[in-house]
Amino acid sequence: MISKIQKFYRYFVYRIYHINNNDPEMKVISFIFMVHSSLVLSFFIILDINFDIFPPGFDKSDMSLLALLFFALQFLIFFRPSKWKTYFKEFENESKEERRKGSFLVWGYIIFTLSLPILITVIWDAFFR
Repeated sequence: MISKIQKFYRYFVYRIYHINNNDPEMKVISFIFMVHSSLVLSFFIILDINFDIFPPGFDKSDMSLLALLFFALQFLIFFRPSKWKTYFKEFENESKEERRKGSFLVWGYIIFTLSLPILITVIWDAFFR
C-alpha cells in the first residue's frame, strides 16, 4: 500500500512538472502546497467540529502565520529538483494510454482534495446542525 502511495506521489510530481516548462519547480511546490494545505484544513475542520480545538481568540492573522509556517515547512521537505530527476526517468517511457489514465488520476486527486474542506463544511451544515 505504501509503495503505491509513494509511486503516486512520484507520478504527481512528474505530471505537474511536465505540464509546461514555465517555471516547473515552483509549479510543483505550489500544487503540493495547495493539496497538502487542503488536506490539513480538512483535518482541522473535522477536529474543530468534533472537539472544538480552536480557542475563542483565534483569528485570521494567527491562521496566516500558521499557513506561512506550513508553506516554509513544505518547501524544505518537498523542494528537491535533483531527486525529481529520478522520478522522471521512472515514467519517461509511459504509453499514451498510461499518460491519459495517470493525468486523469492526478487532476482528480487535485480537484477532490481542493474541494474537500468545502464538502465537509457543506455536508456538516446540511445534515448535522
